[in-house]
Amino acid sequence: MIEPAALLEQLSRIVTATPTQDGVRVSTHVLYPSNGAVSVVVRGGADHFQVSDEGAGIAEFASAGISTIVSDRMLAHQVKRLGLIVSNGSIMSPMVPADAISAAVLIVANASRSVAEWGISNLHYRTHRNFRKDLAELLGRYFRDNLKSDSPVIGKSNKPHKFGHVIYLEGDRKLLIDPVVNEASSINARLVANLDVRLAENPAIKQLIVYDDSLAWKSSDLRLLEMGARTVAFSHAESEIKRLAA
Repeated sequence: MIEPAALLEQLSRIVTATPTQDGVRVSTHVLYPSNGAVSVVVRGGADHFQVSDEGAGIAEFASAGISTIVSDRMLAHQVKRLGLIVSNGSIMSPMVPADAISAAVLIVANASRSVAEWGISNLHYRTHRNFRKDLAELLGRYFRDNLKSDSPVIGKSNKPHKFGHVIYLEGDRKLLIDPVVNEASSINARLVANLDVRLAENPAIKQLIVYDDSLAWKSSDLRLLEMGARTVAFSHAESEIKRLAA
């Protein structure tokens, strides 16, 4: 049978305290769902101190693939019964005296773990999809015999531009469906191509830029794309494509 003193010595190796620029970081026995140890930071002066998880609870469920943006109010609802506060995503104790630091460390660490567990159990996960493939399959269902990929179209500058999908409709009409990905080179290329074709003012050509709304986009980038052509999220593209093709 192990002696209590030996067991305490082993346990003490798990808990570490290391100085930071403005406090002390404490690694605790408390574990996140990922089995990583919860660490908190203790800050304060001579008489009163505050313990913070530094936003690690949110980081834990975000790293698990959670896409929901969590407000301080949502977090506060999870920890207020413990007398804790939330600021900028960090779970913190109120100011406590020196002899209450160890209790505050345990309370904040357990609250951070509980928040991580709550997020993983209740919030929405990011969905990963092959955006270009899904768009191609969508178009194929409706326009299989009248669809060409990467087909060139002449713009006002007389320069040919390749578009992701060109749908050939009755009356020599064309519907250009142009997928764009969330990176500067793609955004700029699709803007230039669509704007040049738009400026040609060909009434037989309609244009639609489609973006992957499972990703976070800057509103400024979407407004920029609108200068080139009507821009729609993939989740709403089907109805818009059918409307334009009618």
